[in-house]
Amino acid sequence: MTEDVALIILNYNDWKTVYDLIHLIKDYKALNKIIIVDNASKDDSYQRLSLLSNEKIDVIQSQGNKGYAYGNNFGAEYALEKYNPKTLFFANPDVAFEENVVIQIVEALYQKEEYAVGSALVRSGCNVWKLPGFYGMIRSMFLIVHNLEKRRIKKQLLQIKKVAEVDVVEGSFFAIKADIYKKINGLDERTFLYYEENILAKKLKNKGYKEIIVRNCDYEHLHSKSIKKEYKSKAKAFKLFADSYEVYGKYYLNMNRLQKVQLKIFFRLAYFERKVYDRVMKFL
Repeated sequence: MTEDVALIILNYNDWKTVYDLIHLIKDYKALNKIIIVDNASKDDSYQRLSLLSNEKIDVIQSQGNKGYAYGNNFGAEYALEKYNPKTLFFANPDVAFEENVVIQIVEALYQKEEYAVGSALVRSGCNVWKLPGFYGMIRSMFLIVHNLEKRRIKKQLLQIKKVAEVDVVEGSFFAIKADIYKKINGLDERTFLYYEENILAKKLKNKGYKEIIVRNCDYEHLHSKSIKKEYKSKAKAFKLFADSYEVYGKYYLNMNRLQKVQLKIFFRLAYFERKVYDRVMKFL
């Protein structure tokens, strides 16, 4: 069941973390091809990562840093054109997973035709949440509210022994059937960072597809290690999310004028929350 599996790893100025991941997974037989995409890093990432190239690992570079969706689409399209895999995996550099996790996700994914995306539970935190409507999008802006909701969902998932159907899985590590990826035209490149998972889940739901979590395996995620390295604080990173909220609201929720105004107001409040969070963390 793990034939024709290609893994896409997106890098931006974080080649050391990619090296650690490759060292862990390079001999996994369940991964037929590994595609490392350097998203036009400003450091010497591409030159260093190119040293990893071999029969199993390809290292390519995008034409510019146009964000998570663009970079991962760039890698996926390369993999599809050159190797035509049946299953695509996407992984952030700051994750760690065992080979058995890949095998179990792929096997679960092909149990039903309507299953499109699959992942495992993350060990620390929670990588699953409800697909938001407009007010769900507002709630998701706020750290405390969003994290409490995710914890509640994880607690429920821990009671399930096998496969659980869920609304949205985090983009740090997941698999998608290649034919379905092509049907929905991949990730929405109008976003730069954040909310790509919600848009993907919305596109899949509109086509009648589902996302799943395999309960008897898990993976580790060092939660936005690359983002923290680049932007240093949650507030600075959060500024990049504004366009993604607008894309989701405008094109997938059909926001009216009042909602557009509300979105801007709550975004500023959520930005202030992160400013407070950053200040508090300096003293801890």
